[in-house]
Amino acid sequence: MPTEASLLLTVATIGTYLAVLWLPGGLAAAAAGVRGWALAASAPVFTYLIAGLAGPWLWKIGIPFNVWTFLATTVLVVLVFGAVRWFVVRKRGPIEREPSPWTPLAHVAVGVTLLAAAIVGFAVLMAAMRWDINSIPQDWDAAYHANGIRYIAETGEGSLYATGKVNWYELPDGVFYPNAYHLVGALVFKLTGATVPAVLNASTVLFPGLLALTLVAMIRHFKGRAVTAGFTALATVACTSATYDNLWRGPLLTFTLGIAVMPVLAIAMDAYLKRSALDTGVFFGGVAVGLLAIHSSTLFGGILFVLPMFIQRWWGNLKLIWSDALKLLIPAVVAVVVTLPHLLGALAVGGKIAIVDWPSTFPVSQSIGALLTFQHVISLPQFWLAFALWIGLIFASRLGEMRWLLGSALFFGGVWVLTASYSQPWVAKVTSPWWNDQWRLIALACVPLVVVAGHGLAQVYDLVKAGAARVKLPAGPGSYVAGAVVVAVFTLLSGGLYFNLNVSEVEQGYANQPGANRHNMVVSPDEVLAFQELAKLVKPGERVLNDRRDGTVWMYALAGVQPVVGHYDGSAESPSVHLLQSEFNDYTTDSAVRDAVKHLNVRYIIVDTGYVHGGKERVAGLRDLDGKPFVQRVFANQDSTIYRLVPEPGAPVNP
Repeated sequence: MPTEASLLLTVATIGTYLAVLWLPGGLAAAAAGVRGWALAASAPVFTYLIAGLAGPWLWKIGIPFNVWTFLATTVLVVLVFGAVRWFVVRKRGPIEREPSPWTPLAHVAVGVTLLAAAIVGFAVLMAAMRWDINSIPQDWDAAYHANGIRYIAETGEGSLYATGKVNWYELPDGVFYPNAYHLVGALVFKLTGATVPAVLNASTVLFPGLLALTLVAMIRHFKGRAVTAGFTALATVACTSATYDNLWRGPLLTFTLGIAVMPVLAIAMDAYLKRSALDTGVFFGGVAVGLLAIHSSTLFGGILFVLPMFIQRWWGNLKLIWSDALKLLIPAVVAVVVTLPHLLGALAVGGKIAIVDWPSTFPVSQSIGALLTFQHVISLPQFWLAFALWIGLIFASRLGEMRWLLGSALFFGGVWVLTASYSQPWVAKVTSPWWNDQWRLIALACVPLVVVAGHGLAQVYDLVKAGAARVKLPAGPGSYVAGAVVVAVFTLLSGGLYFNLNVSEVEQGYANQPGANRHNMVVSPDEVLAFQELAKLVKPGERVLNDRRDGTVWMYALAGVQPVVGHYDGSAESPSVHLLQSEFNDYTTDSAVRDAVKHLNVRYIIVDTGYVHGGKERVAGLRDLDGKPFVQRVFANQDSTIYRLVPEPGAPVNP
């Protein structure tokens, strides 16, 4: 952005996002009886549950989605969940909780380590933005999410088709896309008055820490060791492929959010199976609905993530299969009913999405090696993280109730190897829920792998602790000294948890690499200035003709100006839009072009120099506009040019 965000705006925007994510959902989860680490981890999921249900259902009955209707829905959900919990307690009596395997000091130590890990993840992303939360993500998906957030905020439309309205406004059936992420973003946008990029970035900087939190909570739930939880938090924010790679390439914001909260499904499902009651059913069903509201693939991936947990549970006791199926039936039916708009939309769009077949670039040996050394696209393996993983695999039998994570890693790792190394059509079909995308699949595999790496560091801790005992250190202080030594050595050897490596990866997504040309960007500061100029010129109801291949698709998100094309994706392009993209410069001689201009009410045209994905060629209809009798240049800077249509939209050019 031309104007860097102030410290006050940065703190206010991120602080507001934290409050919106944790307070409403935290109240709902607490009302359902969730406590401790599980409460902290599930609160954001329940916030997405509230927003993700409120938006579509309220729109169906003609009520806009805004701060007040979101708060009203929150109150309703809290009351319903609280009533369910009250009924269970009244019927069964006080519910006894299992004593924590962690000491109070262990809880504190894990909390401090988790906070440090979250700060590292936050700092990586902020450094990649040059500490400016107004920085604009330059890749493909960001414009879609940005336009969707502003559209919901300005119109109040919470429907599951709202996020695509800036681009596919002429498509009768619209484009389905789960919108809980955008609904929450719209709330923050309205509450703070921040720019849309600031809203996007305020959530993005939380993702590494959020994944660390949910994994810590999962480890605690499955009676894992406190040291394993703390080391897992550090391994999570060190791993490049788990979050960072998908935050510059794409950026895959809803996907990365989804894998960050996916471990909560394991907590909720296990809690329900161990004590099947209305309140635990609400917890499990609510988490499943929250994941679905973020994205359909989030719930699907979560189910596959926990599937090995069932295998471990059923091993040696196959009778549990039938009883577990019956237990899961009731919350599943309720979840289907409340998410009917989501499910119907997903089913309707499922058969229309073309199979994507990305190139398979690795031989099998290399894809397996990349997985075991955390090296996908980076130049060198993350050796110290890999050493921790290998130690964890050697001592995998000590994972206890978390042994099922090895199955999750094997499954997602196997699918990663398929898509990275095999190009057969059946592979594209099998991996189609993740768009046959290597980046997504290795990220899914890294979720259980970082836990195994944390477990490996815990084995190193045991060795150091035993050494401390041999030098006569008391057991209590010795354990904390051993923990501090392992943390310090791992952090030192890994270069500050691979801080500079991860910054260098993410800064690609903001065109902030060293020596980057600020005019050679998809959306440059000069282009943003042009959008702001358009906001002064364009009247309500008018659309600005722009090139689908350049950064002008951001004009709505950044300046509130309606474009003719609002995203790089040209699929399902309307005839009028297609005609103007290909033949607008024939305005003088082609009456069909003039009719399309009138139909879309175009009075201004903008062309920019920045193209997405390194493109260099302007769409045919917007080439060589200078000197044309039907347009007049009204604004220009180094990166942008704005033209005004001389005649009234659709009128012929006067001789």
